[in-house]
Amino acid sequence: MKAEELLAQRFRDHGIRWFFGIPGGPSIPYMEAFRKAGIEFILTSHEASAAVMADVTARLTGITGLCHATFGPGAVNLASGVGGALLDRSPVLALTTEMPDSWLGRTAQMNIDHQELFRPVTKATFRLTGDDTGEIINRSLVIANEEYPGPVHLGLPSDLAGTEAVNSRGTVRAAAGPLPEEPESKPYSDERARVLIASARRPLIAAGLTAARAGAGPELLRFLEQCSVPVVVTPMAKDIIPSSHPCYAGVLFHALSDRLNRMISEADLIIGLGYDPVEYNYESWVPDVPLVHFDLRHTDLQVKGSIRSVSPVAGWFESLSLMRSSPAMVDRAAEARLEINAGLKAANKGFSPVTALAILRETIPGNSIVTADVGSHLHLLGQMWEVPAAGKLIMTNGWSSMGFGLPAAVAAALNNMDTTVVCITGDGGFLMHAGEIMTARRYGLKIIVVVLSDGELNLIRLKQSWKNLEPYGTDVITGPLFGSQSFLGVEVIRVSESGQMRLAVSQALQSMGSTIIEAVVDPAVYGDLIVKP
Repeated sequence: MKAEELLAQRFRDHGIRWFFGIPGGPSIPYMEAFRKAGIEFILTSHEASAAVMADVTARLTGITGLCHATFGPGAVNLASGVGGALLDRSPVLALTTEMPDSWLGRTAQMNIDHQELFRPVTKATFRLTGDDTGEIINRSLVIANEEYPGPVHLGLPSDLAGTEAVNSRGTVRAAAGPLPEEPESKPYSDERARVLIASARRPLIAAGLTAARAGAGPELLRFLEQCSVPVVVTPMAKDIIPSSHPCYAGVLFHALSDRLNRMISEADLIIGLGYDPVEYNYESWVPDVPLVHFDLRHTDLQVKGSIRSVSPVAGWFESLSLMRSSPAMVDRAAEARLEINAGLKAANKGFSPVTALAILRETIPGNSIVTADVGSHLHLLGQMWEVPAAGKLIMTNGWSSMGFGLPAAVAAALNNMDTTVVCITGDGGFLMHAGEIMTARRYGLKIIVVVLSDGELNLIRLKQSWKNLEPYGTDVITGPLFGSQSFLGVEVIRVSESGQMRLAVSQALQSMGSTIIEAVVDPAVYGDLIVKP
């Protein structure tokens, strides 16, 4: 079996259906082999977008994402998106074309060391040869899907295609982020931790990304039916518990999260459930009280005196069975929710970002998939957006790279052709990957792109103001962002007040293709809502 045929067969058997990237000459045999195996190549406008699309495909399907780039500059572009899969915890295989053995270390056009390039942004990097292709594919898929899930880089020497490859056997896990069959350690038996849990009068649960990815939401809700204690969540765990639940307090780190401080300061025990510090370090908010951290694997937790437990999700709640309800802390959670909602309501005036997002939330179907770019608007979205059980809110928080929103929406639309997909971005983030509008057109995708246009990099402007500095280097545009009623063949609707926004969203929902809504918002409310670290 030829190397390209073996890769195609293994990837197809694993369940992979999409292959994102920009081709080079040596990648043509792989594209053809993948096509014959039923894996469709999706041409993107930028390699970083290809990695984002692979990341989001893995999140939505539970199957490892696949992306590709060619030599040198293509690989460098891809790496910036692959880093997102690493810190946002998505299983991805990143393929790049590399020089043949005879050219390694030599001066040549587009020639750099891809293993050195990808080592810091992946869980592992390999260079394939015909003798070890099957084994490396197996290892890579397993590594990518073990906790924490993340990307693995595979270098394909340009002379590998067409050569015979060893088809070694091996079992490959198909699901993204599977629980380890044998945890690194069993639930703790530390008597001090048991005493802390049993004796806590004002406990607080912090649920994080790992808990959300592991599907711990239903077990958490069942636990809260028996034991009422407040719950805070990290941004990427927003949908683990409904925001209408009486124990729900709010989102850490995002807009108006300082309203949680009174409740947090009164806690006598913090329980971390699948809390991934890649989103927000414990040290940034945890008071000087005991911390018990439950996880699926050992982490580099640095909180002095913390107690750690590694086990499957069921083990977390078995240990928490000793906990008692805390009506007083649940009351504090309710107070925090009321204050946060009041602050958001006060900002819903004129045509602010809060107003635009509120209208959007009221208008789109409940099962919509919403992708969020990075910027000031993300702080509002993370706190105020209610995620229905049938819907999704997809963001980057571990990596936090601007430009994420649009390629994420393309991947969401490809994998959910019958579902409304909405991208919420700022003008700065949109410009970074605007070419993916053409990708959406090329594949006949329907995406509603809401560009909250304020003409500036507002989050940087805010951070400058916190340092008592004049705004500098943050102006994006003066006047209309698009200046016409279409962009790359996609309709643009410019709105500047609530009635126009409602009409534009309704029109976009009825359209057969993608629509860009340029929402010209007043950014003044950001200063009142975004919390200074």
